[in-house]
Amino acid sequence: MKKTLLAMACAAAALLLGACTSVATFDYTAAPGAMMRFREAGSATKSVAVMPFMDQRGSGTVRPAGDHGSLYLGLIPLLPYGWVEKGEPENSVDFVSLGRFGFNPQNDLAAAAIASLKTSGLFSSVTKANNQQQAANADYIWRGTVTSTFYRGRMFSYCISYFFSPVLWVVGFPSGSSTNELGVKFELVERATGEVVWQYDWLDSDYLNHWIYARIGKDVSIYPELMKRAMNSALNDLSQKVPDL
Repeated sequence: MKKTLLAMACAAAALLLGACTSVATFDYTAAPGAMMRFREAGSATKSVAVMPFMDQRGSGTVRPAGDHGSLYLGLIPLLPYGWVEKGEPENSVDFVSLGRFGFNPQNDLAAAAIASLKTSGLFSSVTKANNQQQAANADYIWRGTVTSTFYRGRMFSYCISYFFSPVLWVVGFPSGSSTNELGVKFELVERATGEVVWQYDWLDSDYLNHWIYARIGKDVSIYPELMKRAMNSALNDLSQKVPDL
């Protein structure tokens, strides 16, 4: 029995190490939850152009930039886990069960905003504009700012270090946890005058536990869901505060 558990523990450790070479992407369309519709198609009269998001992470608004901590702390006996914190997770490695995060916040979040804006029915047309010239035919400009993509990961060693904790992972104990946080700001600007007619700030986080049997490689999977929540909440607010779009 002991040999069987040891073999399974070694296999569990190998599974986690193998997953740490994988790459995850920001997949907005596959995120849980529906994009909300507020008007029937064809009823809107105003157009909007979406600019690439501005990046203000690490500017002191929400979270500091850079990486902190180490998963290797779990090798030390009597510590319950090793941990890492990342202000810009796409520029880092060493997640709990993932290698890298293929994420471009300026463009990926803008694309997500475009998808939700199109579904909402609040505008007659929704386009992407990389500069003011490309937005020349739009009635409004949608500006977004990302203030936080904070990530916290923990790999559980249960105070017995990673040399022995895989035995617990094998019998069903969680192997780790990942927390994703997203902070974004939205502005709707009247293109002709440059007047900001609406603003909305949003910050939220969520977490998941990892098991060797489930959620391996899902360390950053909540970010798209958080963005969908942010857009649904923001567009609901917009539809009420600027009803004459």
